[in-house]
Amino acid sequence: MTVLIIVLVAVGGLVALLVGVVLMAAGQIAGRLARARPPEAAEAERMEVYVEALCLGAGLPVPRLAVIDDAACGALAYGRGPRAATLAVTTGLLEDLAAVELEGALAHLLARVADGTTGRHTRLFALGLLGGPLGASWAARRLDAARVVAADIAAARLTRFPPGLVGALARMEQSAPALAARSPAIRHLWMHEALGPGRQRVPVADRITVLSDL
Repeated sequence: MTVLIIVLVAVGGLVALLVGVVLMAAGQIAGRLARARPPEAAEAERMEVYVEALCLGAGLPVPRLAVIDDAACGALAYGRGPRAATLAVTTGLLEDLAAVELEGALAHLLARVADGTTGRHTRLFALGLLGGPLGASWAARRLDAARVVAADIAAARLTRFPPGLVGALARMEQSAPALAARSPAIRHLWMHEALGPGRQRVPVADRITVLSDL
C-alpha cells in the first residue's frame, strides 16, 4: 500500500510538471504549429507602424511580430499574457489588405491581448495538446462569442474607423476553409475562427453587422 501511494505521488508530480512545462511553452508551440517566422525587414516595417501606435493608444507593451507563409488571409495572436504575446499574420494578408484593413486586423488582435482572451485561448490550446484530438475539440468549444464581438468593438474604437476591420473580416472569411485545413489544435486562435464551415461561434456576417452599426 505504501509503495502504491509513493508511485501515485510520483506520477502525480510528473503529470503536474508536464502540464506546467506545456503551459509555459504553449505560445512557442502554437507559433511552430502555425509555421510562424520572424518578419523580414519590409514586413516588419509595415506592421510596426500600426502596432506601435495602437499599443500606445491602448497602453499595451509592444508584442512580438511574426509572419506565416500562406497565400490565405489570416491573423492570430498567442502567448500567455501581454508581455509574452505574439501577433502573427499571413503573407497573403500583408499583400492583399489595404492599410486601414491591416490596421483593423492588428487592432483586433491587440484587443484580444488586452482583455485576456489571447492568454486564455493559449492556455486552452495547451490543455488541448495534453488531451489530443479530443482536447483540441474541447478547447474550440470554450470560445466565448461575446468576447469575439467585444474585441471587434474595442478594435473599432481604437482605430476610430470600423470599416477597416469590416474589410479585413470580409477578406478573411474567404480564406477560412484554407486555414481550417491547418493544425486542428490552433483553429480557435485565428482572428476569424478558422473552424470550418458552420462552426464559427459568431458568423463573420454578424460581426460585420455589429461593426456597421457603430
